[in-house]
Amino acid sequence: MKKRFQLLILILLVLAAGIFLKQWSEMILYIAGIIVEIIGMIIALRLIFIDKRGTNSKVAWIAVIFVLPIFGVFIFLFFGRNPQNRIFHHNQTNEMQKIIEEVHQLEGHVLGANPPELSKNIWSLTGIKPVNGNAMELLTNGEETFPKIIAALKEAKDHIHIQYYIYRSDEIGTEIRDILIEKAKAGVEVRFMYDDWGCAKTMHENFLEPLKEAGAHIHAFDPIRSILVARTANLRNHRKIIVIDGQIGFTGGLNIGEEYRSNTPEFAVWRDTHIMISGPAVLELQESFLIDWVYMENKAGSANLFVCEEGIERYFSPKPDGQDWAQVVYGGPYDKEKWVRDAILDLIDSAKTSVWIASPYFVPDEEALAVLRRVAMSGIDVRVIIPGKGDRGISFHGSNANIETMLDAGAKMYAYRDDSFIHAKTILVDGDRGAVGTANFDVRSFRLNHELMVFLYDEDPALQKMKQDFLNDFKVSKLHTREELRQKSFYTKIKENLSSLMSPIL
Repeated sequence: MKKRFQLLILILLVLAAGIFLKQWSEMILYIAGIIVEIIGMIIALRLIFIDKRGTNSKVAWIAVIFVLPIFGVFIFLFFGRNPQNRIFHHNQTNEMQKIIEEVHQLEGHVLGANPPELSKNIWSLTGIKPVNGNAMELLTNGEETFPKIIAALKEAKDHIHIQYYIYRSDEIGTEIRDILIEKAKAGVEVRFMYDDWGCAKTMHENFLEPLKEAGAHIHAFDPIRSILVARTANLRNHRKIIVIDGQIGFTGGLNIGEEYRSNTPEFAVWRDTHIMISGPAVLELQESFLIDWVYMENKAGSANLFVCEEGIERYFSPKPDGQDWAQVVYGGPYDKEKWVRDAILDLIDSAKTSVWIASPYFVPDEEALAVLRRVAMSGIDVRVIIPGKGDRGISFHGSNANIETMLDAGAKMYAYRDDSFIHAKTILVDGDRGAVGTANFDVRSFRLNHELMVFLYDEDPALQKMKQDFLNDFKVSKLHTREELRQKSFYTKIKENLSSLMSPIL
C-alpha cells in the first residue's frame, strides 16, 4: 500500500511539474512572440523613416514582416539589411582602393581618340573610360564558349584568374579543373574564386582539394558560416570572369556546368551568350577580379603584388589586338550609385530606332521599367525576349507579371521556346551599340548582386553577331498577345501578382 501511495505521489508530482513547465513554456513563447513583433515594428519604422533603399523594396519588406510577423523578421535579419550600411575592414578598403587608383592612371587606360558619344556619357557616369584597340568575339551557347575557354587556358603561360557564380563538379567542371591543376603544376599562377552561395549545392565538398594541392590559390566569396555574417547571404557575386596572362578575358552569361552545354534533361537548349576579349578592355576584367580577390584576402598589403612595377607589367599590360571600342562597367550592392543599372539605362535612353533585350529574369525596378516603357511609347521598336519555360517559379512569374504593362507601352514581348531556357544577358540598341555580360534585367542584378557588363560600339563584328542571334531568337520565340493575357487563369494571375510584389527582395 505504501509503495502504491508513493507511486501515486510521484505521478502527481510529474503531472504538476508538466503543468508548471507547460505554463512557463507557453509564457516564454508568448513573451518571445511579443518581443519579435516589437522588433518587427521597429524594423518597419526604420524602413519608413531612416532606410534609404527604394520605396518598392521598403513596401515589399514591410509586407513580409506584417503578413508573416515572426518568420518575416528572421527573413529580414538574414536577407534584408541594407548593404549601404556595411562597414568594411580597413584592410579591405585600402587594398581595393590601391588597385583602382593604380589601374586608372595607367597609360593604356587613357581615353583614345574620338570615342563614341554614348561611351563618354557612361564614362562621366561611372568613371570608367572606354578604350579602343580591342578584338572581341561574341560566343553563342556552350558549344562555342567552352572550346574557346579551354583552348585559351591551355595556352596560359603566367597566370590564370577565374571567377564564377556557379561552378559544377560535373563533366565540364572537372575538365576545366583538371586543366587548372595541370597549369598550376607547370608553374602557372592560378587564382580560383567562386561564390559560396551559388556553389553551395553544385560543387562537391572535396572537389577543389586537388587544385589546392597543385598550388592554386582559392577563395569562396563571402561564405555564410554563421548567423553573424548572414547579412551577406542576399548579396552575391554573380560575375563570371576569366583572365589569362592579362591578355585575354572572358565574361558573360555562362557559368560552368553541363546545362550550359544543353546536356541536362530539363531544357532541350540552354540559350546563352558570352564574349572573349583581347586588348586594353581586359584591364577592367582584371581590375574587377583583383578587387574581389583582395577583399576576400582582407590583409594589409595584399594588393602590393599586383600594383608594384613588376605586378603592373604582369597583370595590367594587355597589348592592343584590334580596332574595337569597349567599356567594361562593374558594380555591386555596396556602391553608392548603381553603376551597372544606370549605364544600361543610358544605353537604352540613347535609342533612336530600336532596343532589343534578352534576359532570363525581367523584373526591373520602378525606374528601369519606366525608362523602357517611355522609350517604347516614344515609337522606338522595343522587343524583350524572356523565357517561355522558367527555371525558378517566383522569377518566372515575376517576369510574366510585367508583360501587360510593356504591351500597354507598345513594346513587343517574346517568350523563348517552351522546351528551352534563355539565359543570355544582351542588349542591342539601333543595331550599332549594345551590352553583354552577367547582369539580368532585374532588381537583384541592379541592386543586390556584384555584376559586370561590357558595352560595345560602332557595329563591330561582335555586335553584328549579336544582331543575328536576336533575329534567330525572335524566329523561335512566341509573341505575347493581349488575347493570351485575357485567357490567363485566376490562379496564374495571383502567382504573378504575388511574385511581382516580392520582386524587390528576390
